[in-house]
Amino acid sequence: MSAIYPIQRSRRRRSIAIKVRDGEVLVQAPQRMPERQVYAFVQAKQAWIERHLREQRAVLHQLNKRAWQSGERLRWLGEPLHLVVKQASRKSCERIGQNLVATVTPRSNPAKEPRELVRKWYQQQAQQWLDDFFRVWPSTHELQPQSWDVGNFSSKWGHCNRRGELKFSWKLWLAPEWVIRNVVIHELCHLREFNHSARFWQLVAGYSEDYQQAEKWLRQHGMTVLNEAYLDYNDAP
Repeated sequence: MSAIYPIQRSRRRRSIAIKVRDGEVLVQAPQRMPERQVYAFVQAKQAWIERHLREQRAVLHQLNKRAWQSGERLRWLGEPLHLVVKQASRKSCERIGQNLVATVTPRSNPAKEPRELVRKWYQQQAQQWLDDFFRVWPSTHELQPQSWDVGNFSSKWGHCNRRGELKFSWKLWLAPEWVIRNVVIHELCHLREFNHSARFWQLVAGYSEDYQQAEKWLRQHGMTVLNEAYLDYNDAP
């Protein structure tokens, strides 16, 4: 089985999990779990794995891999932006109308520098969006984070720890704004319910009537928007 799917073992993990992402399969297992037990679990899930692989690869097949060069499409709050890469003596990234202009220096790595400039722009803009969101969040509200920040996650939209610190992937801001708000509310609700129990989802529903539609959107588009090789989705929001 290990020759077919890679196994990622961890001392902290207590159960087996299978992740199908970017058209590939990863098996996560406890450090000391016998390989035959892992193999039996994967065999039992084979139909599920193959179905998800087919679905993901069909979607990825319709998209062109991103080269981070002029003419490619990005999104901000779900609306399309067109990437423009040009050269000058100083590097920068700014939005001009519907264009996101990444200016690189002549000695820059042409494959890496535009991506880094775009990422930094998104992180700055997303941080401002979060600051504005919490500026109008009532100070008397029961769900009050200690801090909020924007990071560069590759496999999740957001995170809440037990210290009340929230962190989100900059890639979330490619999604429509109503989806972003749902993710922020989702993580805020973890301040009271640090789980995904029925009580947690009841709490989420109390703050967001369309959270189920947002969860569906994230499931549908997550494998491309969270992947910097594609970072887009086909249908309009």
